[in-house]
Amino acid sequence: MVSRANSLQLAVAAAAAVVGTGCCDDHIRAASTSFLPDLWLGTSYAWVGDTVGLYAAALSDPGNSAIWCSGVVYTSTEQPGRFHYATTNPAVARIDERARFVALQAGVTGVITTTGGVMDTMQVIVGPAIASLRITATPLPARVGDTISVQLDALDHGGSAVGGAEVQLLDFAVSSDSLARWIRTSRVPRPFPSYTFQSPLSDRLVLLRPGVLRIVASAPHDVGQPPRYIADTLTLTITVR
Repeated sequence: MVSRANSLQLAVAAAAAVVGTGCCDDHIRAASTSFLPDLWLGTSYAWVGDTVGLYAAALSDPGNSAIWCSGVVYTSTEQPGRFHYATTNPAVARIDERARFVALQAGVTGVITTTGGVMDTMQVIVGPAIASLRITATPLPARVGDTISVQLDALDHGGSAVGGAEVQLLDFAVSSDSLARWIRTSRVPRPFPSYTFQSPLSDRLVLLRPGVLRIVASAPHDVGQPPRYIADTLTLTITVR
């Protein structure tokens, strides 16, 4: 007679054998590319002058794998020689001999990754390098009923404004804040895949109620571990006339 303990051991061994014999689908169906391992954005932001390593993975069809399978067949960390890279716009960026992305000038380029007979394209938006952001509001002091201008500038290390930096729209730190409302400047939508606009940005703000309003802005930069986004916050005290 087989004991319960022996039966459990047999069941565990059988499950391990199934896993070991390839229940995970190893057929490569797709690939993914990123500046950071385990962070697949689809669209990334870099600055002119950046040189950053590429991380890629060959992927199976997750629908054909067991629930405990990750879908990753192999990565560029373990098998770098199985991946080949190229840029769609060599004037904006190139791939060097160490398979690194080298940003040359502002613009948009794709990074095409080829492995195992499949391809992936990661879009990269390259903007000028910046050191900080600055939000200013005029005129001050801010009073209920006023309409003021709020401007966002990107700055270099010397504190001078940098035109054409990739920044996100000014917004409230608490999106539902009812102390004021925006009057947005009419802007031409940026082409896919961008979700940013180019500095400087200026919008108007109608002040509705007294209180303390925090206005925030950021500039994406998906380089470094962890990536460092530049941000600024303006705290605006709205008073009654």
